[in-house]
Amino acid sequence: MLLLLLSHTVVLLRVSAQHNLTPFGTATQSSNHSIGVPQKALQPPVSNAYSINICSHTGIVSKTPAWWMFQFSFGISFITDITIYYRESYSYRMDGFKLYVSNTSTIPPDGYLCYEDPDPGLPNITQTIPCNQLGQYVIYYDTKPDISYGPIIELCYVAIYGCRKGFWGSNCEKVCSEYCIERHCYPGNGSCIFGCNTDYCLHDNCNKFTGICTDGCKERRTGDYCNKYNLAYDSSVLINPNSSYPGSLANDGSKISCSKTKGPTVTFQVDLKEESIVTGVYILFGEHNTKVGSHSLYASNTSNSWKTGTILFEDQFLPTRINVSAVLRYLTYVPPSQGTSAELEVCEIGILGCPPSNYGTVCNKLCPGNCNGPCDLETGKCIFGCLNGWIGNNCEQECPFGKFGKNCSEFCHGCISHMCDHVNGICDNSTACKPGYVYDKYCNTTCRNGLYGSNCLQICSSFCLHAPCNHRTGDCIDGCILGVHGTNCMQVSVKTAERVIDVALRIGLFIGGVLLGILITVAVCFVIRKKRQSKKRQGKDNVSKKRQR
Repeated sequence: MLLLLLSHTVVLLRVSAQHNLTPFGTATQSSNHSIGVPQKALQPPVSNAYSINICSHTGIVSKTPAWWMFQFSFGISFITDITIYYRESYSYRMDGFKLYVSNTSTIPPDGYLCYEDPDPGLPNITQTIPCNQLGQYVIYYDTKPDISYGPIIELCYVAIYGCRKGFWGSNCEKVCSEYCIERHCYPGNGSCIFGCNTDYCLHDNCNKFTGICTDGCKERRTGDYCNKYNLAYDSSVLINPNSSYPGSLANDGSKISCSKTKGPTVTFQVDLKEESIVTGVYILFGEHNTKVGSHSLYASNTSNSWKTGTILFEDQFLPTRINVSAVLRYLTYVPPSQGTSAELEVCEIGILGCPPSNYGTVCNKLCPGNCNGPCDLETGKCIFGCLNGWIGNNCEQECPFGKFGKNCSEFCHGCISHMCDHVNGICDNSTACKPGYVYDKYCNTTCRNGLYGSNCLQICSSFCLHAPCNHRTGDCIDGCILGVHGTNCMQVSVKTAERVIDVALRIGLFIGGVLLGILITVAVCFVIRKKRQSKKRQGKDNVSKKRQR
């Protein structure tokens, strides 16, 4: 069976890979006869017709082995087959030759023996020999002597088919899968030569031709090649209604174990546990699914509000891979036929993205520590801004002197020398605030109206035209009342002072007169009252004397 498979592969490769590699290298040989240099075998015509001008020819007197060698200029290549046109009518000089593919130029060759001419009989002078081997050198080697001379090689045309390492296709224009070991693949179909990379394949199983992980993925990986980070692996998965095949079977990495349910209202929900950037969803369904109808995929940040969440996808057919761009915590899938009866079987779910603290192809890089939320999955830039006190694309700078808070938009106004913590705005000084501010840890409360100065302990001048005064300096903001001047309205001019004294004197005389009048009035009233009280007492005494009589 293995031999049959190899034979089938050889035929496939020979038909599909017809790219001659001889323009990409140089030829040498053991010796030269006349002008029959080794490069002649690489040039047309494609024929057995011999001429010293068009065919290679080694020396005719040597008793040592003869060889012709081609070296690829770009290093290792995968050689599918080699076509040889030997000198016509001289097949006996070709008898017993060997064809090698090697990674060294050692003579005798120590590489892979593609072909050895068998006995008895003479070989065909035109041959296409399959090799299907990796190497840097192709060596035609002969130890069998001519009738009269030592071994002789006369090659009129040689074509070496295949592709350089890492490429495949009829013109070697396609790149081998990165999941092929050492990126080696067959030129005919691109399948991996040494097998595929199983580093993240569950049970280390992968398809040797496609590189796809056949059983599923190891932890925190998803996708056909298990090359993507899977947010769903550490998530909680709930299938509704509950069944004996719980949601956890859909995020265990295995394609074989499946979560199943059936009912009039069916949902499948993944809780990422925190808001994350999601770039795609990979869903592998089982056989038992309702397929006809509208398939819907919702994003939300609460578990019970998915109906009002963002619709990521809605169509009559749900593909295995859906590209999205969203920030979400809950992902909810709703199959068709709701209200009657729906079947759902999910064997594996992968949610492409990274945890909020990581970025990179497989989330192996840390976001800047001062990002306000997830960072860009490719660049690591803080796309949702920075934490308080930080600025810059990567939030690596502290706020400029005298600023703090979100986007460094707040000022340390009340702190001495404008020195405060760039994150929370707490003043760096521990003893006082600038004048005009109530002393506390932020120094951001200004004095109430009528007070000013250090810790707001001073009172604004009563001669200010209007209150309040400047809360820092005590200056009257709108000027002074008539007769005074100065920043705090405490200075009086000479003329104004004389007028004030005159007015004060007059006011004093007036007030003195008024007070004197009041005193006289009070005295008169007092005398009158005394006289009235004396008359009342005399009247009472007279009445008392009459009674005694």
